[in-house]
Amino acid sequence: MTGTTTLTPKGQVTIPKVVRERMGLKPFDQIEFYIEDGETKLRKAFPSLEEVAGSLPPLGMPVEEAIRLTKEDRARRLTDKLRG
Repeated sequence: MTGTTTLTPKGQVTIPKVVRERMGLKPFDQIEFYIEDGETKLRKAFPSLEEVAGSLPPLGMPVEEAIRLTKEDRARRLTDKLRG
């Protein structure tokens, strides 16, 4: 599946309809761009822990501590991935 689009002077692009439909993207969905193996990819972004914290059951620790631990773990995994 491919789709071609043009980068605007403001650095914006329109995601081709075939890609939006295949990914199930709807207006106002957040997307995330990332680079993997020299290719730029996009995926639907999911809410952060901060955004859903109020809907979580009690964690047995303060939410701020859970967020800090999650961020540390994510940073460690990213560092490990970048080191190869």
